[in-house]
Amino acid sequence: MNNLLETLPSKKTFVLLAGSLEKLISKVRFISNKSLFAEYVLHNSIGLKQLAFFSLDEDLEELMINGLDVIFVFHKKYGMCRTNVVFDEKVLDNIIQKVAHSVGKDFSTKSPLLDARLPDGSRVNATIGDVSSQGISMTIRKFAPIPLTILDLIENNTLTSEAAAFLWMMVDGFGVTPQNIIITGSTASGKTTFLNVLSNFSRLGERVVSIEDTLELSLLGRDNWVAFEARHFANEEVTMDDLLLNSLRMRPDRIIVGEVRGSDALTLFTAMDNGQEGCMGTIHSNDARECVLKLQEKPLEVPTALIPLVDLIIVMRRHYSKTKGMERRVIQVAEVSRMETKVLLSDIFDFDESKGKIKRTEIPSGVIEKMAQRNSLSKNELKSEIATRQLVLEWMISKGIRAPLEVLEVIQSYYYDSQKVLRAIKED
Repeated sequence: MNNLLETLPSKKTFVLLAGSLEKLISKVRFISNKSLFAEYVLHNSIGLKQLAFFSLDEDLEELMINGLDVIFVFHKKYGMCRTNVVFDEKVLDNIIQKVAHSVGKDFSTKSPLLDARLPDGSRVNATIGDVSSQGISMTIRKFAPIPLTILDLIENNTLTSEAAAFLWMMVDGFGVTPQNIIITGSTASGKTTFLNVLSNFSRLGERVVSIEDTLELSLLGRDNWVAFEARHFANEEVTMDDLLLNSLRMRPDRIIVGEVRGSDALTLFTAMDNGQEGCMGTIHSNDARECVLKLQEKPLEVPTALIPLVDLIIVMRRHYSKTKGMERRVIQVAEVSRMETKVLLSDIFDFDESKGKIKRTEIPSGVIEKMAQRNSLSKNELKSEIATRQLVLEWMISKGIRAPLEVLEVIQSYYYDSQKVLRAIKED
């Protein structure tokens, strides 16, 4: 047990220990949910102690500690909520020190800022009292153990099945012409989740390299995938730009950047300029136009001439509904083009406020035209393909297919034998 106290245990360790503890308390009659009680006890002994409530409640997405007695959580249904939890300073410091120790980092007056990843994938940021007027602060963003799929997003009204089918074809590109895509939006608007969903549209035969500051992507059932994570230790720093430059020597079919922040932006666009297709990444901004401006300004500083190498900009927004709670929506899909020295944007999907969902506009799609030319297909054939993929997505929803690996299997089967999938749909 002493070794367990030295670091945070993994989720698998928690499950095993909780199972053993549950057997010990199985004869205690007044405890109704013995498995939940076992996990709670373990969290209070070798885990995050007073934060057990956050770890065990699946509806809580984020925890924000602004001081010892000012603690908020972000709830999936109710949004931002203040809690009645109060911490002792030594207890909170001990929890953060345990997190820091588990990732081999120092958290002290010499290193007052901490960025870390818990064993379950959750992200932690903490600051020491010296740099905050409220004292010690900590923020934890929970990692979803089972990633969402495109079907979940359609059912959650994040986007329509038509928009999903269109983006499926854009990401795939028939295995020949995948488009370069940037996903943008404000903090916690669902950018990384959407990036993960789109990444799983890539074919299993492709070699994928992902670069993140903190590992969050989950490309299921994929062997030819290399996931890089930046390192920011005091005596060792490997930046995202370092990893991106290295990835160009690895013969990737696709490069996925978790969040484009600085000099890595120019490296990514240079890779696109050298013929790298199917690149994807996220950027913080509020709409497609702001995204283009941010790419041109410091610290990204991408030359205007290179920006049209991005084919599509997808905009995410966090939306609150009185009946459904907090929702994430795709509110804009814009094509990027160029006229002389100007960057042009065309909204091919935009948000219909009256209907509460994204819809196809009447603006002709230049990306469709370009893809048709490169694949020797007509625009009508591509429109028919989008309709067919929309049918496949809606069929999976009607069949109750939800497990990520099952969704992946149908999508990959469609790539290699679309007629077999369509026959199955026809039989239903």
